[in-house]
Amino acid sequence: MDVTVNLHIKSHCIETEARNEFSRLMDTYFSTDDLEGELDGKIELLRDFLENSDFPKLRSSDTRLSGGQESDVVLKRNDRGGIVLEIR
Repeated sequence: MDVTVNLHIKSHCIETEARNEFSRLMDTYFSTDDLEGELDGKIELLRDFLENSDFPKLRSSDTRLSGGQESDVVLKRNDRGGIVLEIR
């Protein structure tokens, strides 16, 4: 199963949106039964992204990641387990 996390960047940067989504997923995880393990994968992907990303570099690389322009970002893993960002 390919795990993806969708982030909507509007009035804040990619880091803030990722932290907000992580909190939302954790709240959902503890208030529901995640029988398919879908939340586990998304939480792990976001945790890895938050712990290992260079956010100043990401923010300076594209105004869509700094919150300067509204965008949607999809996080997923590549074939080697690294995290890939798709900006839409």
